[in-house]
Amino acid sequence: MSRWAKASTVLLVLCLAGCAGSSTEAGDDDNSSGTSVPVQTESTDEPSVEPTEPEKPQPPENKPAIKNAKLPVGGQVEFDDEGKACFSPAWGSGELPSGVEIVAVRYELTDESVVRFGSGNCAEIGPPCVEGTQFGSGADSCYLALEKAGPGQTVLNVYADVTCDSDAVCSKVQSDYLQIGGLTISVEAGDSPSPDG
Repeated sequence: MSRWAKASTVLLVLCLAGCAGSSTEAGDDDNSSGTSVPVQTESTDEPSVEPTEPEKPQPPENKPAIKNAKLPVGGQVEFDDEGKACFSPAWGSGELPSGVEIVAVRYELTDESVVRFGSGNCAEIGPPCVEGTQFGSGADSCYLALEKAGPGQTVLNVYADVTCDSDAVCSKVQSDYLQIGGLTISVEAGDSPSPDG
C-alpha cells in the first residue's frame, strides 16, 4: 500500500505539473496575441497623423503671388533739429481686398547722399521695419530711422511679396493698388546738416 500511495502521489504531481505547463503556454499565447493588437493599432495611428502636418504649409505656397512688388508708400517724413526722423511708412493706397497678405523683403533709398538709413531707436512707434514685416491696410506700424545727408531728393521704396487668394485678386492688386510707387523725400540746402557735424 505504501508503494501504491507513493506511485499515486508521483502521478498526481506529474499531472499537476503537466496541466500547469499547458496553462502557462496557453497564457503565453493569449498574452502574445493580446500585445500584438495594440502594436498594430499604434502603428496605424502614427502614419495618419504624419500626412496631415506637411499638408498645412503647402496651401500658402500654392497661392498666386506678386514677387518683389514696389509698394505704394504714404506718409510724411519730419526731421528733428539734428536732421533725424523716425518714419512709419504708411500704406499709400486704398483698402486691400480680403485674403491679400504683404510681407516686406527690402527697403531702399534711391539717393543716400540726400537721406540715409540711421540707427536711432523709435520704439514709441513700434518695432523696426525689417524683412518679413507685414504691410498693407490693417497692418501694425513699424519704423525706419532716417537722417539727412545733403540737399536734394531721394525716393523711399519698399519692396514686398504679395500673396492673394486667386489670380484675379492679384491682377486687381497689381492694377489698382501698386501703381503709386515710393515716397519722395526732399531736403533743402539749408536743411541738411554740415558734413563736419
